Amino acid sequence: MARLDQLKGAFEVIHLLPLTREDADTIIELAQIVVDVDGTENKDEIELFFGIGKVLYQLADVSDESVPTFATDQEDDERLFELATSLKSTPARELAFAVVRALAEADLEIVEAEDTFMARLRKLLSISPERAEELDTVLRSA
Repeated sequence: MARLDQLKGAFEVIHLLPLTREDADTIIELAQIVVDVDGTENKDEIELFFGIGKVLYQLADVSDESVPTFATDQEDDERLFELATSLKSTPARELAFAVVRALAEADLEIVEAEDTFMARLRKLLSISPERAEELDTVLRSA
């Protein structure tokens, strides 16, 4: 629970204003893709996914909602493009990147598939490499 509290603090620094429900759903769906992208099911990563989903819903003032999982026939690249480009505000895009980053390293190792996914996501979200490093620093300092 302590890690979730730390992440919530970092997320609140990145996204100061209340999060919209739509942006929360979009970020949760992006988070699910990064959890699934490496093809392994890590218990800690899955628990963190649901915990972060609850935190995102708290930031969107819908804390009593249960965290959904998403099923789609779309290819991950197509879905990634659709989701990433639907986030319009800079804070929402940066929060999405931070959430994905936190989940990618939940099992203490970012594998190639996760790294490739994060690089694509960063570009689609229009986040510079320098800003990505700053966001990573915010996560690590939480």
